Amino acid sequence: MAGIIKVEHLAKTFGTNEVLKDIDFSVSSGDVISIIGASGSGKSTLLRCINLLEEATGGKILFHGKDVLAGAVNEDEYRTKVGMVFQSFNLFNNLSVLDNCMIGQIKVLRRGKQESEEKAMEYLSKVGMAQYIKAKPRQLSGGQKQRVAIARALAMNPEVLLFDEPTSALDPEMVGEVLDVMKALAESGMTMLVVTHEMAFARDVSNRVIYMADGRIEEEGSPKEIFSNPKKEKTRDFLSRFRGE
Repeated sequence: MAGIIKVEHLAKTFGTNEVLKDIDFSVSSGDVISIIGASGSGKSTLLRCINLLEEATGGKILFHGKDVLAGAVNEDEYRTKVGMVFQSFNLFNNLSVLDNCMIGQIKVLRRGKQESEEKAMEYLSKVGMAQYIKAKPRQLSGGQKQRVAIARALAMNPEVLLFDEPTSALDPEMVGEVLDVMKALAESGMTMLVVTHEMAFARDVSNRVIYMADGRIEEEGSPKEIFSNPKKEKTRDFLSRFRGE
């Protein structure tokens, strides 16, 4: 599998607080990698550094072998290739569902209106939101908003999608509808990096799981290795809390 993203010795500090310490891992085409760990372990900061929303303090982020931290990258163009789905949806409240899914295509990809609308409709249909194209975000449930946000990201034809706790702002009954969309994406071969508290998703849908603690990658492996036979005590403790042991 071809490598898309390679993170080398990534570090991030906020003042004296080291949030990320010497992070190394890679993402290949078709990977579905779940990043798990307690709140405050650096998971979301890692994604935000990869998406250039936070400035890393040290290390490299290679995208197809090119270091995006070296300053020679167009951030908007890069973000079309490495899309992000946020915890809080980040939709434009004054725009309709359809316009939310068209605006980035028109402004960043310079697509024509008709092509942008066709792409938007294709992905809104895929996530089950085609009948809501005229609605404004305030008229939608949290689960519906998140499905629109996923369609918007997909309409940009990303190579990789980053998900930052995409279900944590949702009511419990809406979590399933978003996870179903993500599962279908994984099955279609979409390359995904998912920060999540949904352990069943991490176990059943990912091909790799990264467990983070205190700003480091504590353990990394297949879901079977991490969930059935974790090597590190911190991983075992974390997972036992989730299993209610």
